[in-house]
Amino acid sequence: MPHATARSHEPREDRHCPLDRSADLCFSEIAYLITLKDRESPHQSNAHDQPPSGANLPSDLAAFLQTQRLACLLIGTERGSSFVVKAPGEEIEGLRGPIPVLFRQELYRHRTSPVIRLLLRLYDRPPSSFAFESFVNVDDDEQRTDYDGLAQQDLVDLHFYDDALRHRLTKRITNSVRSDVPLVLGTALRLRARIPNDHFNFDQAKGDVIARTSL
Repeated sequence: MPHATARSHEPREDRHCPLDRSADLCFSEIAYLITLKDRESPHQSNAHDQPPSGANLPSDLAAFLQTQRLACLLIGTERGSSFVVKAPGEEIEGLRGPIPVLFRQELYRHRTSPVIRLLLRLYDRPPSSFAFESFVNVDDDEQRTDYDGLAQQDLVDLHFYDDALRHRLTKRITNSVRSDVPLVLGTALRLRARIPNDHFNFDQAKGDVIARTSL
């Protein structure tokens, strides 16, 4: 059974506060620590429920994953918004069976762009864990739509691919961040509206967030 580990905090927004900090955390929540199981679905025979093989991943996504040893991205699928995770095959095998997982979202205010950070921490060998992070650029229509889709889902699939982009495992997580997605997205869009287009730089903002956080 899931259990709450901390309460959520409401985003802070001050229209008179300058965007002069490297990466100002304005929303953070520790969601539910739950037991993550391999996907169990009564519709396994339906092709729409199957994750794409590496060969069928969108070409730009497959090309990006081929350059990464570890990666985690939120994408839209016919089942809704899901995570695509690339990791070494031996690490994926260690994730089979019921394991605890922490699903967390954060919003950072930065002078060049707001940054939404999604963190997945899988406790394959407690107390050690295998962690992944994914970032959302609300100025990108596709990324914004995929993130907004989390507000409509009770469950989120995690599709794991190995170094050869072979699908090795799908697990399903309870979407414990669902209720806060509209609040986080709305705050991020208001922060974006305060940044002149010629000052906007999501990659710079993401880099500063990565520099101040850890997995």
